[in-house]
Amino acid sequence: MDYTPRQIEIIEAVTKLIGEKGIQNLTTKNLAAEIGFSEPALYRHYKGKIEILESVLQYYKEILVHGMSQIIDSNYSAIEKIHSIIKFQFNHFSESPAVIMIIFAETSFQYDNVLSKAVAEIMTEKRTLMGKIIQTGQGEGSVRNDISYDQLTSVIMGSMRFMLLKWRLSNFNFNLRAEGKNLFQTIELLIKKSPK
Repeated sequence: MDYTPRQIEIIEAVTKLIGEKGIQNLTTKNLAAEIGFSEPALYRHYKGKIEILESVLQYYKEILVHGMSQIIDSNYSAIEKIHSIIKFQFNHFSESPAVIMIIFAETSFQYDNVLSKAVAEIMTEKRTLMGKIIQTGQGEGSVRNDISYDQLTSVIMGSMRFMLLKWRLSNFNFNLRAEGKNLFQTIELLIKKSPK
Protein backbone atom coordinates (compact mmCIF):
# COMPACT_ATOMS: atom_id res chain seq x y z
CA MET A 1 0.00 0.00 0.00
CA ASP A 2 1.22 3.49 -0.76
CA TYR A 3 1.02 6.02 2.04
CA THR A 4 1.06 9.78 1.64
CA PRO A 5 3.54 11.73 3.78
CA ARG A 6 0.58 12.99 5.84
CA GLN A 7 -0.68 9.44 6.42
CA ILE A 8 2.78 8.37 7.61
CA GLU A 9 2.81 11.39 9.92
CA ILE A 10 -0.57 10.29 11.31
CA ILE A 11 0.61 6.68 11.72
CA GLU A 12 3.71 7.83 13.60
CA ALA A 13 1.60 10.14 15.80
CA VAL A 14 -0.81 7.26 16.58
CA THR A 15 2.14 5.04 17.51
CA LYS A 16 3.56 7.74 19.78
CA LEU A 17 0.21 8.39 21.47
CA ILE A 18 -0.44 4.69 22.09
CA GLY A 19 3.09 4.32 23.45
CA GLU A 20 2.58 7.20 25.89
CA LYS A 21 -1.08 6.83 26.88
CA GLY A 22 -2.23 3.35 25.81
CA ILE A 23 -4.63 2.36 23.08
CA GLN A 24 -7.69 3.04 25.23
CA ASN A 25 -6.80 6.77 25.25
CA LEU A 26 -6.44 7.07 21.50
CA THR A 27 -9.11 9.46 20.25
CA THR A 28 -9.30 11.54 17.09
CA LYS A 29 -9.30 14.62 19.34
CA ASN A 30 -6.02 13.58 21.04
CA LEU A 31 -4.55 12.58 17.70
CA ALA A 32 -5.44 15.89 16.04
CA ALA A 33 -3.88 17.77 18.98
CA GLU A 34 -0.71 15.64 18.73
CA ILE A 35 -0.33 16.39 15.03
CA GLY A 36 -1.39 20.01 15.37
CA PHE A 37 -4.44 20.26 13.16
CA SER A 38 -8.21 19.99 13.48
CA GLU A 39 -10.24 16.78 13.78
CA PRO A 40 -12.00 17.49 10.44
CA ALA A 41 -8.56 17.58 8.80
CA LEU A 42 -7.97 13.97 9.95
CA TYR A 43 -11.09 12.89 8.08
CA ARG A 44 -9.56 14.03 4.80
CA HIS A 45 -7.08 11.18 5.19
CA TYR A 46 -9.09 8.56 7.10
CA LYS A 47 -12.79 7.90 7.67
CA GLY A 48 -12.34 7.38 11.41
CA LYS A 49 -10.41 5.76 14.25
CA ILE A 50 -10.91 2.18 12.99
CA GLU A 51 -9.50 3.01 9.57
CA ILE A 52 -6.56 4.80 11.21
CA LEU A 53 -5.77 1.77 13.39
CA GLU A 54 -6.15 -0.58 10.43
CA SER A 55 -3.68 1.58 8.48
CA VAL A 56 -1.24 1.50 11.41
CA LEU A 57 -1.44 -2.31 11.55
CA GLN A 58 -0.98 -2.63 7.77
CA TYR A 59 1.96 -0.20 7.81
CA TYR A 60 3.85 -2.19 10.45
CA LYS A 61 2.87 -5.48 8.84
CA GLU A 62 4.51 -4.31 5.61
CA ILE A 63 7.70 -3.35 7.46
CA LEU A 64 7.90 -6.72 9.23
CA VAL A 65 7.00 -8.82 6.19
CA HIS A 66 9.41 -6.89 3.95
CA GLY A 67 12.25 -7.42 6.43
CA MET A 68 11.44 -11.12 6.84
CA SER A 69 11.13 -11.61 3.06
CA GLN A 70 14.58 -10.11 2.47
CA ILE A 71 16.02 -12.55 4.98
CA ILE A 72 14.19 -15.48 3.40
CA ASP A 73 15.52 -14.50 -0.05
CA SER A 74 19.11 -14.38 1.26
CA ASN A 75 21.67 -17.15 0.84
CA TYR A 76 21.73 -17.87 4.58
CA SER A 77 21.08 -21.35 5.91
CA ALA A 78 17.70 -21.97 7.54
CA ILE A 79 19.21 -21.66 11.05
CA GLU A 80 20.89 -18.36 10.10
CA LYS A 81 17.60 -17.10 8.66
CA ILE A 82 15.77 -17.85 11.91
CA HIS A 83 18.51 -16.05 13.85
CA SER A 84 18.30 -13.07 11.47
CA ILE A 85 14.50 -12.87 11.77
CA ILE A 86 14.61 -12.88 15.57
CA LYS A 87 17.35 -10.25 15.49
CA PHE A 88 15.50 -8.12 12.92
CA GLN A 89 12.20 -8.18 14.79
CA PHE A 90 13.70 -7.58 18.23
CA ASN A 91 15.83 -4.72 16.85
CA HIS A 92 12.73 -3.21 15.22
CA PHE A 93 10.69 -3.43 18.41
CA SER A 94 13.58 -2.11 20.53
CA GLU A 95 13.64 1.00 18.35
CA SER A 96 9.82 1.34 18.31
CA PRO A 97 8.42 -0.24 21.50
CA ALA A 98 5.00 1.34 21.01
CA VAL A 99 4.49 -0.96 18.00
CA ILE A 100 4.29 -3.87 20.46
CA MET A 101 1.41 -2.16 22.24
CA ILE A 102 -0.45 -1.91 18.94
CA ILE A 103 0.20 -5.47 17.76
CA PHE A 104 -0.57 -6.89 21.23
CA ALA A 105 -3.82 -4.95 21.49
CA GLU A 106 -5.78 -7.78 19.86
CA THR A 107 -8.01 -8.12 22.92
CA SER A 108 -9.04 -4.49 22.35
CA PHE A 109 -9.72 -5.35 18.71
CA GLN A 110 -11.63 -8.60 19.27
CA TYR A 111 -15.04 -6.96 18.82
CA ASP A 112 -14.05 -5.19 15.62
CA ASN A 113 -13.86 -7.48 12.59
CA VAL A 114 -11.63 -5.15 10.55
CA LEU A 115 -8.96 -4.79 13.25
CA SER A 116 -9.05 -8.40 14.46
CA LYS A 117 -8.68 -9.50 10.83
CA ALA A 118 -5.68 -7.18 10.38
CA VAL A 119 -3.95 -8.64 13.48
CA ALA A 120 -4.75 -12.19 12.32
CA GLU A 121 -3.23 -11.41 8.91
CA ILE A 122 0.01 -10.22 10.53
CA MET A 123 0.27 -13.40 12.58
CA THR A 124 -0.62 -15.65 9.63
CA GLU A 125 1.87 -13.96 7.30
CA LYS A 126 4.70 -14.19 9.83
CA ARG A 127 3.84 -17.81 10.61
CA THR A 128 3.77 -18.72 6.91
CA LEU A 129 7.19 -17.16 6.31
CA MET A 130 8.70 -18.87 9.36
CA GLY A 131 7.14 -22.19 8.32
CA LYS A 132 8.80 -21.93 4.90
CA ILE A 133 12.20 -21.48 6.55
CA ILE A 134 11.65 -24.52 8.79
CA GLN A 135 10.55 -26.66 5.82
CA THR A 136 13.62 -25.55 3.85
CA GLY A 137 15.83 -26.37 6.82
CA GLN A 138 14.29 -29.81 7.14
CA GLY A 139 14.83 -30.36 3.42
CA GLU A 140 18.49 -29.31 3.58
CA GLY A 141 19.07 -31.40 6.72
CA SER A 142 19.94 -28.59 9.15
CA VAL A 143 16.63 -28.62 11.05
CA ARG A 144 15.33 -31.73 12.80
CA ASN A 145 12.55 -33.49 10.94
CA ASP A 146 11.30 -35.77 13.71
CA ILE A 147 8.92 -32.93 14.67
CA SER A 148 6.57 -31.37 12.11
CA TYR A 149 7.49 -28.00 10.67
CA ASP A 150 4.13 -26.73 11.92
CA GLN A 151 4.95 -27.60 15.54
CA LEU A 152 8.47 -26.15 15.30
CA THR A 153 7.00 -22.97 13.85
CA SER A 154 4.59 -22.75 16.80
CA VAL A 155 7.45 -23.20 19.28
CA ILE A 156 9.54 -20.45 17.66
CA MET A 157 6.70 -17.98 17.12
CA GLY A 158 5.25 -18.66 20.57
CA SER A 159 8.57 -18.16 22.35
CA MET A 160 9.19 -14.90 20.46
CA ARG A 161 5.71 -13.67 21.29
CA PHE A 162 6.12 -14.60 24.95
CA MET A 163 9.44 -12.73 25.14
CA LEU A 164 7.85 -9.62 23.60
CA LEU A 165 4.89 -9.82 25.97
CA LYS A 166 7.25 -10.22 28.94
CA TRP A 167 9.20 -7.17 27.76
CA ARG A 168 6.06 -5.10 27.38
CA LEU A 169 4.67 -6.12 30.78
CA SER A 170 8.02 -5.24 32.40
CA ASN A 171 7.54 -1.73 30.95
CA PHE A 172 10.37 -2.45 28.48
CA ASN A 173 12.70 -2.88 31.43
CA PHE A 174 15.29 -5.26 29.96
CA ASN A 175 17.52 -5.43 26.90
CA LEU A 176 15.33 -7.08 24.27
CA ARG A 177 18.22 -7.49 21.84
CA ALA A 178 20.29 -9.41 24.41
CA GLU A 179 17.32 -11.58 25.38
CA GLY A 180 16.66 -12.21 21.68
CA LYS A 181 20.21 -13.51 21.32
CA ASN A 182 19.71 -15.84 24.30
CA LEU A 183 16.36 -16.97 22.93
CA PHE A 184 17.87 -17.83 19.56
CA GLN A 185 20.60 -19.92 21.21
CA THR A 186 17.91 -21.93 23.00
CA ILE A 187 15.81 -22.28 19.85
CA GLU A 188 18.89 -23.44 17.93
CA LEU A 189 19.50 -26.19 20.49
CA LEU A 190 15.89 -27.30 20.20
CA ILE A 191 15.52 -27.34 16.42
CA LYS A 192 18.99 -28.14 15.06
CA LYS A 193 19.33 -31.63 13.64
CA SER A 194 21.87 -33.63 15.61
CA PRO A 195 24.71 -35.13 13.60
CA LYS A 196 24.52 -38.93 13.36
